[in-house]
Amino acid sequence: MNTQLPNLELEGVLGRGGTAIVYRARQLSTGREVAVKVLDADFVRTREDIDRFVNEAKACGRFQHRNIVRVYDAGVRDGLYYFVMELVEGYTFAAYLQRKGVVAVDDALIIMEAVTAALEYAWQKFRVVHCDLKPDNLMVDADGTIKLMDLGISRSLLTARATASDEIMGTPAYISPDQIYDLPDLDCRADIYSLGATIYHLLTGHVLFPEKTDQQVVDAHIGPNFARDPRILAPTVPRALALMLNRMLAKDRSLRYPNWETLAVDIARLYAGETLLATPLKPGESSVAFTPEW
Repeated sequence: MNTQLPNLELEGVLGRGGTAIVYRARQLSTGREVAVKVLDADFVRTREDIDRFVNEAKACGRFQHRNIVRVYDAGVRDGLYYFVMELVEGYTFAAYLQRKGVVAVDDALIIMEAVTAALEYAWQKFRVVHCDLKPDNLMVDADGTIKLMDLGISRSLLTARATASDEIMGTPAYISPDQIYDLPDLDCRADIYSLGATIYHLLTGHVLFPEKTDQQVVDAHIGPNFARDPRILAPTVPRALALMLNRMLAKDRSLRYPNWETLAVDIARLYAGETLLATPLKPGESSVAFTPEW
């Protein structure tokens, strides 16, 4: 391992992403075990790649929430951009799906509740929209705490937004129509849609629009297409949760939950067995069907 960074002893590679390598390391000044994310020079093609990486470090560095991976430090050494973050001893839910196929309803609700709390905090405090919620970016640590990762393409409404000429950023299976249309006033409702798509995948073992090309999936999010009611694929899904997903995945953001607080209220109502605030959408208004008579 030839990479050398100040105050860090790199111990091994934890994983590789599209543009970065994550190492397990020890912070020499504290003796703390950490993860170090290094921008891979072999994959950096534009200044935007660097800006996106730095943006992630800056965004995460401000957050102090138990459900968001903490960033302790950041820097650049000999042209290598890196940041030092909390080491999560656990696994991603993408890896869990590969092993188990689906996530149990109770666990999916815990994930939904944790992500809602984390992104309500990020939105209320910093007006941050994650823009890339998916199973790969959700981890569970050794004590069962859900951790949200990878805010590299997040946007803050407190800073300049991306220009209209920028490429669509996000993962096709979970991207919101708002990001596809590149709406000028992107807000937390984009993440609510992506969380709905993520929870649907966790519960059923299927993405919303399987067996399609990336472009066909993008078109399906904004077109008159919808996935099956999750109860068809996973009969243990309660009616109230299916109704919540129907509302979260509204193609028109004005029909979704208006904010994280309202979604949190319905999660609490679901736990309590109370009637939800959400009501069924008309056929075609959501990316996932809901059968009211069930």
